[in-house]
Amino acid sequence: MLAPLLAGAPRCVAIYAPLPHEVNLLPLVQAYPQHRFAFPLCLPAHQLEFRIVTDPRLDLRPGKMGIPEPAPHTRAVAPQEIDLLIVPGVAFTLAGDRLGYGGGYYDRFLPRCRRARILALAFAEQLEASLPTDSHDLCIPEIIHL
Repeated sequence: MLAPLLAGAPRCVAIYAPLPHEVNLLPLVQAYPQHRFAFPLCLPAHQLEFRIVTDPRLDLRPGKMGIPEPAPHTRAVAPQEIDLLIVPGVAFTLAGDRLGYGGGYYDRFLPRCRRARILALAFAEQLEASLPTDSHDLCIPEIIHL
């Protein structure tokens, strides 16, 4: 499913440490060592920063809402460095609507990733016919259902 997206030249790939109901992307870090993998760090004022993680066991620690996030020793990457960004979520529609976790972190961050290919991976049980959205909610351009 992701192999075609990760084939080729080294890239900066923004992923996330999963909650139990989300697609687990952690194995990608070891499977594709030619890429740099960046994970989100929640900052004050509902802002995100992505940081490079080379070994999830050493570079991630419990963070906001119990979600693992990059440790202080990891290096930040600028939004314009990200080539591929995989967005987490509670639920999605095939049209690209996303139900997140209520903080608006990704809605604020995604517009800063001007060159990144943005997508979400969703299990069948995460797909809905429609979702409630607000004017500030961003549409995810590509939903890959598993």
